[in-house]
Amino acid sequence: MRFTKPTKVVGLDIGTHSIKAVQMSKSGGKLRIDDVGYALVDRNQVNIDPIAAHSNAVREAVRTMPIGQSVVVGALPGQTVVIRYPRLRNMALNEIDRAIESEAGQNIPYDLAEVFLDWSLLEEEGEGDDKQLKVLLVAAKHEVIDSRVQIADAAEIQYSVLTVDSLALADAAEGCDFMRVGETVALINIGASSVSIHFTRDGVSNFIRDVSWGARELIQAISKGRRCDYENAERMLHNIEQELQQSALAQAASAAPEPEPPTQAGAGKGGENLSSLLDPLGDELDAPAPPPKTSSGGYGSNLSGDAESSLADLLATPVSRLVSEIRRSFDYYEHQLYEKPVDRIILSGGVAHISLIRDALVEDLGVENVIMADPSTSAIAVAGNVTSEFTKHPAQFMVAVGLAARGTAEL
Repeated sequence: MRFTKPTKVVGLDIGTHSIKAVQMSKSGGKLRIDDVGYALVDRNQVNIDPIAAHSNAVREAVRTMPIGQSVVVGALPGQTVVIRYPRLRNMALNEIDRAIESEAGQNIPYDLAEVFLDWSLLEEEGEGDDKQLKVLLVAAKHEVIDSRVQIADAAEIQYSVLTVDSLALADAAEGCDFMRVGETVALINIGASSVSIHFTRDGVSNFIRDVSWGARELIQAISKGRRCDYENAERMLHNIEQELQQSALAQAASAAPEPEPPTQAGAGKGGENLSSLLDPLGDELDAPAPPPKTSSGGYGSNLSGDAESSLADLLATPVSRLVSEIRRSFDYYEHQLYEKPVDRIILSGGVAHISLIRDALVEDLGVENVIMADPSTSAIAVAGNVTSEFTKHPAQFMVAVGLAARGTAEL
């Protein structure tokens, strides 16, 4: 039981792969991240007892936070809810509830007795007799809400607010001051098993679509191509930028003109060049792949003796599928809904740092401004003691940041 008004908020993002928790406070109208928690979900335990697997990870993620004295904000997975944007005739706010029920009966593919309905007035469109109210309508089945509550109960946590992870992206972008007036932004969050695409205009939600694609496809492609287990493939994926940089240097070196044979000191018998700076790199390119690192050093020990494909080659097919799914959403939004192009893409999620994905989106979607979300360099202050996973991969905390930012309204 809480006897004092809470001064902290905890945003709790429960994913299929990991749990992200962000503790936030507000002072003088400014938001500050005071603590961050992160814990992996036990993949083996998920198959036996998913509630226990997730609740154990939740406990680990929030163990340093004063949960009992905080507003706790959780999220439902976007692919488990129905989101619509009905336009209603101009009416008083106290009349909207009845109108929403009528709209839901026509647009929600469930019996209304099976769902929890909520709505929010987004904006007023038009003027005079043509004035309409644009409303965000969310419908969640009771069983979906119950499953989230079961995890919280098992972790001895009580939610103060439940929202949707895709909506939390917009709250995070607003809190971080990533939005610009007159700009259409696509907020893309790449999770382990799904991708959320949230289109906003002037900071107002316009369209959301969730795609059944996730970072697991990238990990599985690496695991198959490199003949290693899931954990080592996942480690390779998160460290992929190192290999991509090495590959770029190698390509640049191979494309460079060969140096003229030396005529002064440094040449061996018969003019043989013994001191070219390109020689070591050329030897590396021709040499067989180095043996895999051990579990204490990195990448595993079950690669075959065959020549390895580069990670970029292994990921080409799943990345292409991802971009194709995102393009479908862009085509629908830009050509059927609003006929306005997307100005900017803000990527979040555990693989948002991978340049291969950003480059593919730029090339295939024609959007030049694709950035990785980084709440640690935004308008939100970050306490000096916040380190670990947040500093290494801040983009994967965007949903948790948005949940916490949403909860500060309750303080």
